[in-house]
Amino acid sequence: MATTATCAVVGGGISGIAAAHFLRDAGLHVELIEQHRSPGGRITTATLDGDRIDLGGKNIGRHYRRFRKLAHALGPFAFEPFGINTSRIRDGKIVTLDSTRRLGSTLAYLRGCPAADALRLAELCARVWLDARNRFLDGPSFARLARDADDSPLASHFSPAFCRAVVRAMSVRMNGAEPDEIHLGNFGTHLGMWLDTYDQLEAGMGAFIGAATAPLEVRFNARVERLMVRHGRISGLQVRQSDGRTDHLEYDHVVLATPAGVSADLLREHDAALAAALDEIRYFPVLVVVAAYRRPIFSANVRGLSFGPDNALSNAGAYGIDRLDRVRYTFSGRKARAVIASARSAGSLAGPEAEALLDLAEATLRQYVPVERADRRDVVAHLFDPGLCAYAPHHYRLRAWLDDRRHGIDGLAFAGDYLRGASIEACMFSAQEAAVRIAQSRLSHDLRASRGIDYGYHASS
Repeated sequence: MATTATCAVVGGGISGIAAAHFLRDAGLHVELIEQHRSPGGRITTATLDGDRIDLGGKNIGRHYRRFRKLAHALGPFAFEPFGINTSRIRDGKIVTLDSTRRLGSTLAYLRGCPAADALRLAELCARVWLDARNRFLDGPSFARLARDADDSPLASHFSPAFCRAVVRAMSVRMNGAEPDEIHLGNFGTHLGMWLDTYDQLEAGMGAFIGAATAPLEVRFNARVERLMVRHGRISGLQVRQSDGRTDHLEYDHVVLATPAGVSADLLREHDAALAAALDEIRYFPVLVVVAAYRRPIFSANVRGLSFGPDNALSNAGAYGIDRLDRVRYTFSGRKARAVIASARSAGSLAGPEAEALLDLAEATLRQYVPVERADRRDVVAHLFDPGLCAYAPHHYRLRAWLDDRRHGIDGLAFAGDYLRGASIEACMFSAQEAAVRIAQSRLSHDLRASRGIDYGYHASS
């Protein structure tokens, strides 16, 4: 590039951090803008029993090549195996799916389910297994399915018994949603995660976030209030600082690596139709409680347990393969939303509020796994709101709209969990695509400038 262009990346979650690195590699000067005082977004940390722990996403699939490549460049980071180990209750007994014996445990996990549903699931899994693109939103096979199937929810494509036993365990964990709140065209993202095997960073995701943001120029406690556009091209951002001061900052390019609703609000004055399309992306809140105990709660054979739609608690699982004395409780799904609303209105999730949530979680788990209040050492709780992305039906329409240059603002790109999926790797995929779009915009601008076209696109403050 003839000159060093400036680019603002709005949002300090995994999508924004990845986008900043991809853009730096492309030769742009990058500033990361984060409204909170620390980076990470929904990959956030807390202190439990004297240690830093991860409250958000922390499992790294063996297929997460983008994440692993960046971790290797920033590291070295050591990985420890986590696998897949999840259980459900069938006829009052615990049935476990374990990646170390995937075929046998999967057959046992599905035993008793309608054969037609199991065959349908196998056929969908084959689509993901044979074409890695189907692990992400808008994968070719599932985009074709969406055209015919997304007018009705996923629950209409499987029996109620199968949705309750199998599908719901995926939807509440990955989307915070029920099977009747997601769609078949997006289901490849769930199956891609279900078919993977996982590791965790020994040092935790907090260490990765620290290493990833260290070389970046970051503005913390800064809220972006407005996109500045001149002659159809990005010229900068209006940013409110923590002291209340409003600044008008000039940039050549902007990446919105924010939840869909936040991006929609910033876009609305410039493209109301695209903003309305982003408004259709749904997010469901998730409440996480992590407790440290004086003894192991789970065992090496059973490290996690999913609960049905009659429970506010959707899942309880060991924090790590060797940390069976720490349990992560997740409240998500329709039944959990009343509990989450109550927690939100309380205004705090510390002290007695966290203990009360843990009481509820332990009462649910205690029906199948022994756990007592006297075993506790410490507890921490966190509400993610917006929480997990449940996407929108006919996702290919949104992708086509974003790719249509007639609706685009030159120099603007999007990244986030609503574009390629909610997994860490999918967020990085969307960030990579955003960086490519920005690089192409820069090259196009330089070409036009060399032909004597004056955009005059730097706005005055």
